[in-house]
Amino acid sequence: MKTPTKVIRTDKWQLNDVTPDQRILFGETIKVYRQACRYLVGIIYTHWSELGGLTADKLTPAVEQLMHQTAKRPNIKYPQFNKTFYKFPSYYRRAAIRQSRRFANAFAAGQVSSFVNRYREWQSGIRKRRDSKPPKLNADTGCYPALYKGQCYKLHGFDQVEIKVFNGSDWVWTVVQ
Repeated sequence: MKTPTKVIRTDKWQLNDVTPDQRILFGETIKVYRQACRYLVGIIYTHWSELGGLTADKLTPAVEQLMHQTAKRPNIKYPQFNKTFYKFPSYYRRAAIRQSRRFANAFAAGQVSSFVNRYREWQSGIRKRRDSKPPKLNADTGCYPALYKGQCYKLHGFDQVEIKVFNGSDWVWTVVQ
């Protein structure tokens, strides 16, 4: 018998009564998340020959083995990520790694996958115009962090939510109405 697929619920909520200080925190959070995404695009593109064929479930640990240091994994290929993005929350990191239709809501792998496919088509002559330029790998796009319940946000009834944000030096919780 086939096992049922897991249902993922996505909501879009309007935040009311956001203070100017909270707007700054949200801006800082988005800024550091986008910087992490750009960094991860470079790592994933460099190792695309090994990573390109992996499913979303296998892609995330494979990328983390390259750039996320743990007690069991002290030697990694890209230690700069942990130094640059100190205490970067794991759920934000994992969302940044795998965001596209193919990779179940992750940014960096989706950007690389799209570029590699478009570039392969361009090289094989599949073009709208004969003189069209090759596609470019664009890691600087407007992505936003996915907020996972419990790790990135906590609901307090119907009128209050705590969101994990970056304050410039650390990851803190801020309460929003």
